[in-house]
Amino acid sequence: MNRRQFIERSTLAAAGMAMVPFPSLQGTPYSGLFKMNPALTTPLNIKFIQHGMLHSEAYEGSCRTGQLRYLTMEAEQGYLDSQFNALQEELKKVAFADGINLLPAGKAHLYVEAGNPDIMLKDAQLRQFDSDSGETDVYVVCGGGCSQFTAMRIGERYKKPVILTKTGGWGVDFPPSLRQQGLEGYYTQDWEQTLQLLKLMQARKAMSETSILIVTNFPDELPRGVVSRISDYDYLKSQYGIDTVFLDYNEFFGEMDRFQNDPANIKASTEIAKTLINESVENNMTEEDVAKSVMYYLMVESQMKKNGCNAFTTECFELCSAMHPWDRRFTPCLAHAFNKDCGYPSACENDLNALMAMIVEMYISKKAVYMGNPDYDIPNNTLNVHHSVASKKMKGFAAPPADYGIQSFTESGFGATLRVDFGKDVGQEMTVGRFDPSAKKMLMTVGKINSGGGLKGCGCAQNITLDIPDTKQFFRSIQNYGHHLALVYGNYSDDIHLLGDMAGFEVEEV
Repeated sequence: MNRRQFIERSTLAAAGMAMVPFPSLQGTPYSGLFKMNPALTTPLNIKFIQHGMLHSEAYEGSCRTGQLRYLTMEAEQGYLDSQFNALQEELKKVAFADGINLLPAGKAHLYVEAGNPDIMLKDAQLRQFDSDSGETDVYVVCGGGCSQFTAMRIGERYKKPVILTKTGGWGVDFPPSLRQQGLEGYYTQDWEQTLQLLKLMQARKAMSETSILIVTNFPDELPRGVVSRISDYDYLKSQYGIDTVFLDYNEFFGEMDRFQNDPANIKASTEIAKTLINESVENNMTEEDVAKSVMYYLMVESQMKKNGCNAFTTECFELCSAMHPWDRRFTPCLAHAFNKDCGYPSACENDLNALMAMIVEMYISKKAVYMGNPDYDIPNNTLNVHHSVASKKMKGFAAPPADYGIQSFTESGFGATLRVDFGKDVGQEMTVGRFDPSAKKMLMTVGKINSGGGLKGCGCAQNITLDIPDTKQFFRSIQNYGHHLALVYGNYSDDIHLLGDMAGFEVEEV
């Protein structure tokens, strides 16, 4: 999907969607500023096919037993029809994720002619699926009786992923037939496994529909604060389909100077700042300074929309040195929080490694993701992560927003940050991740919340401490990855391993 198509689809897909960070603004002129990232519900079109096996005559043999009246071709055709009808009824009851679209189901059969050892899959059985093959993202084949052969031929014909499901354990015979050809085949035993694969295929497709807006003067240099950063933009595009769009400071802030003088934008930033303050449990900032950080977010949002982007990052050290935050009294923290609350991956310090982990975690979990700098307490087997980019929807976009305080990032009183009490969630699991500089590997661990802190204080004060399985080994492994880590509530280890297999990145779990 190109960027223009993304803009058009995002406008349509977002229409009428509930506003995430501020329900109290619903129905106001500002509700349109907080629409969900349409990549979260990327359409994935599924074609279910019921498989059967028809014999020309009733007989028993080395792979066929039963009463002959049930082995006639008419009886087998009736059984295939009944299975197909049952599948259609079952599909009506399955809770598919948003964006999973079911194409009309079909049925296909192998034909066995008595006395002929060639078990046939006639061309007409597959040709009937040609009409919607262009729309189909995934085929799901159900049924037994050599269904792995039909599933294999479907994969070979259409070059699309095929899932063979609800067969006996022998169904695992199917995936190698496609994988050794460089095609995708999967075997699942039940609905839970099938729905998991569909969710991950949707996440992979969402990755390919991701375009990152990067505000930097140095697209070909490493950020001074993140020298482990991914720098091969061509690989991100060729392997994952992820685009990168660059704006330099002169272009971005030249436009921001005009943007922030627009009376409509002044009014919007002021009203949103008032709402943010009114809904907070604590605040140490003036409304005027909160509005300055909101204005920066509105500028980021407008440029993401203008450039067809649905992810964002910019530097901190270089941005600070250019004095744009000082001159305009903002820091990027609030923009990152708002972006993530609407499902747009948004990373500090132009760190694409953390952003990639955030993309993976956010698209799988449908939750906002926290990121920050790590510290390691090897004797106590804990990991501490600190930054001031907590957000309201870290428990899920469909979940109630978290209580939050507002604290200034600077001693001078500007730079709005949201502070959320991680200490309320002691014992809950979180998945931690980061990509390596090659963008080919992701480091992951799953820990439990030990404590939280930094509800007050300037700078990257917000922090969370996790008990993780092996801090010493994680410390060894992180030497190959870099520093910022992306954290999401919940245990997504299995999902990330499977997505790595699908999308082509290696997962190292500690």
